[in-house]
Amino acid sequence: MEKLADFRKQINALDIEIIALLGKRLDVCRNVGEYKKANEIPMMQSARVGEVKDRVAKLGAEHKLDPDFMRSLYTLIIDEACRIEDEIIDG
Repeated sequence: MEKLADFRKQINALDIEIIALLGKRLDVCRNVGEYKKANEIPMMQSARVGEVKDRVAKLGAEHKLDPDFMRSLYTLIIDEACRIEDEIIDG
């Protein structure tokens, strides 16, 4: 059972890192929203969304992660980024 506890500690530590990185990513998205607002650029850039999903599916596969899982995960991340940008642009 001790080994399971060790694995759980590792997972918890990795979750902290993942969440910190996600926070940094969304901070950059806030900067993007401010830039788009200042330069009157529309929030939605559908070509970019497709690019990101394709890129992360490929990167995920390189790390033994299912490409469909990566696309689904990034759908959630992109949806949150869009919500943040929309909030900034439309105030």
